[in-house]
Amino acid sequence: MTGEFRRVLRFLVAGLVNTGFGFAAYAAFILLGAPLAVAVAGGTVLGFLFNFLSYGGFVFGSTSYRLLPRFLLFYATLCGLNLLLLHALSLFGAGPLLSQAALLPVLAVYGYLGMRFFVFRGQASQVAP
Repeated sequence: MTGEFRRVLRFLVAGLVNTGFGFAAYAAFILLGAPLAVAVAGGTVLGFLFNFLSYGGFVFGSTSYRLLPRFLLFYATLCGLNLLLLHALSLFGAGPLLSQAALLPVLAVYGYLGMRFFVFRGQASQVAP
């Protein structure tokens, strides 16, 4: 098994963990009685920081905070791409849930490549095989 293949597997595992953490953070705010906007904002901020640490540390071997601006910029482009593709699929009559499910592989590939070659470029070789 190559180092790059292992890195991709770690990326997928981190993605699953990140999804669970983001939902748990959002749910915690809701269960504590926070207004919806606070729950979404709080869950997003905590999820963003958690994702940076999990992808950076577990997948790419770097959690240097100097990479946070690139991570934020990349996440903004990922969000924009997601919205653009969802809108495009809706023009063909696809519903939002089916569209998002269909886009998951595309967004995962874009996410991996963006983090590998933009956010954590030069850091990836530091991950143990």
